[in-house]
Amino acid sequence: MPNKKRGRPIPLAAPGLLRPMTSRKRARRVTTMFHKLTKERDQALKEGDADKARSCERSLEEMGGRPEYQRASQLSTSFHSTSRWVLGHLANNGWLYGIKKQALDESGGSTRRERRKQSARRRTTRILEVGAINTELLDAAGIPAAAATARPSPRKAADASGATPRSTGAAAKNIHVRAIDIHSMEERIEEADFLELPLVHPDREERYDVIVCSMVLNCVTTAVDRGKMLALLYHQLRPGGLCFFTVPKFCLTKSAFLTHGLFKKMLGEKGVGFRVVSTRESPRVAFFVLERPPEEKDGGGEESRPARQLDPVFTREIIRNKGKKFPNQFSVVLRSEHVFGTD
Repeated sequence: MPNKKRGRPIPLAAPGLLRPMTSRKRARRVTTMFHKLTKERDQALKEGDADKARSCERSLEEMGGRPEYQRASQLSTSFHSTSRWVLGHLANNGWLYGIKKQALDESGGSTRRERRKQSARRRTTRILEVGAINTELLDAAGIPAAAATARPSPRKAADASGATPRSTGAAAKNIHVRAIDIHSMEERIEEADFLELPLVHPDREERYDVIVCSMVLNCVTTAVDRGKMLALLYHQLRPGGLCFFTVPKFCLTKSAFLTHGLFKKMLGEKGVGFRVVSTRESPRVAFFVLERPPEEKDGGGEESRPARQLDPVFTREIIRNKGKKFPNQFSVVLRSEHVFGTD
């Protein structure tokens, strides 16, 4: 038999060639390699090993870099539509069509008719999508490219009825979507680092009603920054707001540091501060709907914020699962300055 010559290995991404990714196997390989190389690069920079850091950068460039990783993410998320999940939930609770404004205080001298008219009005539901890799939520909001690029404030964009201008196809909806990503691949997606977004003042009406953070936490390279991201998701929400959050299932089931139950507790009252509304799992993804609890009013009508304490078990990395069944090194560390917004 003639000898078969072994061909040269094909790179994960040919230079300058930006074709859609169609192989799930290739997408998993790209994702795994990207996370491995970025973690090694960051560790090398932390230790002052410039040669190792440059080597990792070269390897990242050879595999196609972040653009190739984003294409892999687009393929992976196409099998579980985050936008369909979010929009379905918002349709069920009515927020897809705006959020009802609170009726005027009866002590304000308003008539019953005025209070009924006020309660029927809806304000625009403000949505922030973190790590957006497609425009499905922007499309649902009917936001054209020019409007997304200009990114007007909801107050200025609102018409007399309090609704953000929308395309004809989204006439029934009353939502405004701001989509961000650290490396945007689409003009309607704003290039911004969520970890660097300024915290809005608690008394200002600039916080979000809904935050969508799908398959992003696992892309953050350090355990402390992952904890910071979870805390910022909480602080950027209005009291009563919802966070739609997903993470790869193996980060919770195959981690040496975490379990699904521990992570759920970490999100809760003695951790980040969320109320876990619901959870579900697919073969590869863990889904969470989280609520920032509404703030109770005291007898004088002032906001009452009961003191919370951070469970020390969430403030350090602890190996809980040993053996070959737990190869994943995903972990999250909470810091009090992040959780309580003092940083």
